Amino acid sequence: MQGPIAEVNVSKIDLDWNGAIAFLDRDGVLNFGSPNYINSPEELEIIPGAKQAIKELRELGFRIVITTNQSAIMRGLWGEKTIHAIHERLQEELGPLDVLMTCPHRNRDMCDCRKPRPGMLNQASQIIRDKSHDTVDWWGDKPKPIHPLDLMVGDRNSDMEAGWAVGARLFKVDENIGIKQVIERIINNDPGDDLRPV
Repeated sequence: MQGPIAEVNVSKIDLDWNGAIAFLDRDGVLNFGSPNYINSPEELEIIPGAKQAIKELRELGFRIVITTNQSAIMRGLWGEKTIHAIHERLQEELGPLDVLMTCPHRNRDMCDCRKPRPGMLNQASQIIRDKSHDTVDWWGDKPKPIHPLDLMVGDRNSDMEAGWAVGARLFKVDENIGIKQVIERIINNDPGDDLRPV
């Protein structure tokens, strides 16, 4: 399977857009994760406060992109139909999301989309605003973001590194608290967390 699975709803979402993208990890940010994957819509449990945080991001003018590593697909545990069903349920709970990007690969597949690589973020940026970063120098300075308000929210270092690679402001959360832990910081234009990827 080449590249990430992209679900695109941008044209369906009427928004006074500020030009920026909020890149969000899924498990541990919007819903509770599981060491055995979220395997069906019925297993999806939204973290309290996530729906309100999405509403507040919308009020700030952000386009919202989900970037989620789901190697269960390439492991053969379930297929693309299941991820679409899970994301349909996610949007029933949280409201429509502009783009949902899923990397189906394992580490050994050496793809460009599995976080910490920024492939999902770049492809979503290309879809939404026809601009993205071309390369990343992990040993260099943090890249300049396409929009200064771009941000990444995640519960793992791999999320933070993917966000760093596109110059986004970084907000790391506890997997049991999720995005509500940082939404006030985002509202207050916090510059985000520091990170050196290497």
